Amino acid sequence: MKIGITGQGGFIGSNVAQALLHESYEVVSLDKYTRSCAADNRVLNECPDDLNWVLHFAASASIGKSFDNPFYTYANNLESTIVALNIAYRSRSPFLFMSSYVYGKPRYLPIDEKHPVDFVNPYMGSKIIGEEICRQICSMLLIPLIVLRGFNIYGNCKIPGRLISDLLESAHNRMPIVLNDPLPKRDYLYIKDFQLLILKIISQNPVKTGTYNVGYGHSYSNLEVAEMVRMLAGSKNTVTVQSHPRPQDILDCTVNVNLVKETFSWLPIYSLEMGLSELLKLNQQQ
Repeated sequence: MKIGITGQGGFIGSNVAQALLHESYEVVSLDKYTRSCAADNRVLNECPDDLNWVLHFAASASIGKSFDNPFYTYANNLESTIVALNIAYRSRSPFLFMSSYVYGKPRYLPIDEKHPVDFVNPYMGSKIIGEEICRQICSMLLIPLIVLRGFNIYGNCKIPGRLISDLLESAHNRMPIVLNDPLPKRDYLYIKDFQLLILKIISQNPVKTGTYNVGYGHSYSNLEVAEMVRMLAGSKNTVTVQSHPRPQDILDCTVNVNLVKETFSWLPIYSLEMGLSELLKLNQQQ
């Protein structure tokens, strides 16, 4: 099978590409096409048209930058999605759209796929619109579509401003662990479990189309994660807690992942403690 991927230079896309190559799939990067103008037929005519899947992971994902320049975030994320859809149409291939948390401030917990969508930042807004564009185009052109709503996928990647990345960096450098806000709770999924899910999805025939929440199914507060990293790293320092909550932050977004588990016979293997332990060992080897 030949798999087209956008965002292969990013954290999720690069890890998925590695998993596919390990399973002897042929991987084709589509980034040079999706970064071009959607209306540029010359570029589209150069695109591959023999793909078995198109996996769309590319996005301008910084929430902070999305507030600084919402026009760029919407234009970049939506235009790249339209180009990726066009490539899937030309290949007559299924399409996977990597969405995000799109539920705004939760009305109930745990959050299932029936929960109303809402946005609290431009990045989230661009994903909600991107999902709808995918559904409309795929419905009209009979493209099998899978939408994945990812909840805090983490792994061996340094992304400043992300909790786990910052905590691991502090532990690696034997620096004090400082939390701006100890209270928010998040659901964390290790990248290796996500890789396994993608392999299961693309192996299904026929494609099991739909929209799926993707997470572990259990949430942890920032303080709980920090204490876990401190304990696993063997640090004797206490966690320093400050009171600097982010504006419009969501206090809890525990996810219901029953649908994706049942549909693809998938079960996350790595608990948060297991994933953090493995990452700490990798950091020690670097």
